[in-house]
Formats: sequence, C-alpha cells, structure tokens
Amino acid sequence: MAHRTTWRPIIFSCPNAGDRIQGLLPDDAAESGANNLHPITCVACDGLHFIDPRTDSMLRAERS
Repeated sequence: MAHRTTWRPIIFSCPNAGDRIQGLLPDDAAESGANNLHPITCVACDGLHFIDPRTDSMLRAERS
C-alpha cells in the first residue's frame, strides 16, 4: 500500500501583511528529525514563507 502523508494545520502571522494565515504542514516531518523547511504560499502577500515543521516557527519570508 502506498505511503500516505497526514497533514496538520498551522496558523502563523504573515510578516509582510500582518494577517494571520492558516496552512498545512506534513505531520511526519516533525517526527523524522529532518532539517527540512516546508514552504507555504501566503494568501495575504502572495509570497513564500518557510516553516520548520519541528518547531512551527517561520525561518524566512520572501516575496514572489
């Protein structure tokens, strides 16, 4: 059977627009211990925000 990824919601504040944004992070990334960043496209500023799934903190924001 194929591996299924489960997702968990996260709410963060967009540093560019100041709005609260909801996104989804892969649930298994926090448990794997990998140093991976998960990009979330922001609906408020149309930029990419990179979230660390282990800490749920935003590491960097870029405008597209």
